[in-house]
Amino acid sequence: MENILSQFNADNLDIKLTSEKLFINTATSSEAFALRSVNGIGVVDLVDDYNKALTAWKSAKHTQIIALGAAIILGILGLFALQYAADLGFALIVFGGIFAFFALRMKKTNDEPKLMSAVRIMTSGGNIDFQFDKTGIKSGIVAEFAAKVESTLTAYHKNND
Repeated sequence: MENILSQFNADNLDIKLTSEKLFINTATSSEAFALRSVNGIGVVDLVDDYNKALTAWKSAKHTQIIALGAAIILGILGLFALQYAADLGFALIVFGGIFAFFALRMKKTNDEPKLMSAVRIMTSGGNIDFQFDKTGIKSGIVAEFAAKVESTLTAYHKNND
């Protein structure tokens, strides 16, 4: 068995570097790359994906605020209407409750998006990204690992050219 030169772990991403291969295990897949097929490695922040998710999240928050506002207004109008027309007041309170239910339900399902990062493996066939959440990891560990892989790749390609 080959010796592990370097290893990186983050959430559901485990990467091992040996003198001949790069092993990548995620929650859904397990892949091995021969170093001769790897042109480079990098760590990228997936800013475009984050911006899209943040825009959608803000839009959902805006919708939630409008629904809560409508629920409050309908509830208040319903209370006033109960004095004059019980059926109308009751209907307004019910509609207000429905708006409040959906607004509160949206709150439970919409967590603020996180900026995700990816270890990008560059091969002759294209780039392959393996996502992870960098917030729980010191950035230096990721950079250190990428530098170790790059130096191993450089030495490997130099010795095999």
